[in-house]
Amino acid sequence: MNYEYYKIFYYVGKHKNITKAAAEIYSSQPAVTRAIQNLERELGCRLFTRNKSGVEFTHEGKTLYDYVSAAYSQLTKGEDEVRRTIDAETGTIYIGASVTSLYEFLFDCLNIFRSRRPHVKLKISTGSNNSTIEKLRSGAIDLAFVSTPCLPDKALNFVKVRSFFDVLIAGNGFSRLRDRRFDLKDIAGYPYVGLRQSMQLRQFLDDVFAQNKLTVSPDIEADGADLLVPLISHNFGIGFVPESMAAAAIERGEVFRVPLDFEMPARHICMVTDPRHPQTNASRELNRMISESMAERQ
Repeated sequence: MNYEYYKIFYYVGKHKNITKAAAEIYSSQPAVTRAIQNLERELGCRLFTRNKSGVEFTHEGKTLYDYVSAAYSQLTKGEDEVRRTIDAETGTIYIGASVTSLYEFLFDCLNIFRSRRPHVKLKISTGSNNSTIEKLRSGAIDLAFVSTPCLPDKALNFVKVRSFFDVLIAGNGFSRLRDRRFDLKDIAGYPYVGLRQSMQLRQFLDDVFAQNKLTVSPDIEADGADLLVPLISHNFGIGFVPESMAAAAIERGEVFRVPLDFEMPARHICMVTDPRHPQTNASRELNRMISESMAERQ
């Protein structure tokens, strides 16, 4: 196996352009082209086809790139860690998190961790549960924090680190709702703000409605949980939001909590690790701090 060919393949795939790839790795365009041709001969298939802007993957090329880019991400993390130190006092932790997990748990947790390990760098990416878990599987992140419901995966380790509740809130344009207790079936009588169907809070609420023999579809559908409070505060409708995500807007008087005549089920924030990818000393230190904190609360 010629690792140089795979390095060149990675950069061509990254840029979809041979000239740009050659510039980034300080090589010539003919040398890059020869390397790709040699790799194609070794593998017995075409990896790229030309188009007006450069090149595009063949089916085989895209399959190979998914593996090569994951390996490159691991190598980059390894270089970062070695360059800094193997000591947990420094280094870098790569974290993936859903927006809900940031508000409900991670902001406070990382604040404490930073006070103890001020020289550890944090690289945080946000996304849906599914995209965050996919980053963990590929080795792009060390730790994932997601909210339930989430799909089980026996290859990963899921640990519940915090329970929380979703609350029903409304903007001041719905002030008449302040003094009445709300039942689930009452929601159908008001404009309802929710998330798109593939998102965890939407799936959770759809299940809650279904258990009560109700079907409620959003009148306003948002693409992320961080859009819910702004939409509701501007009186587009009422909606359920994770409690800590609504807290600041409630305190500022932009929205208010609608009293409920029923108890919402709890949800959970989970810390997820993949034993197939080695953790850095710094990420193990964060993992240990969270585990100790959980033990103290029990």
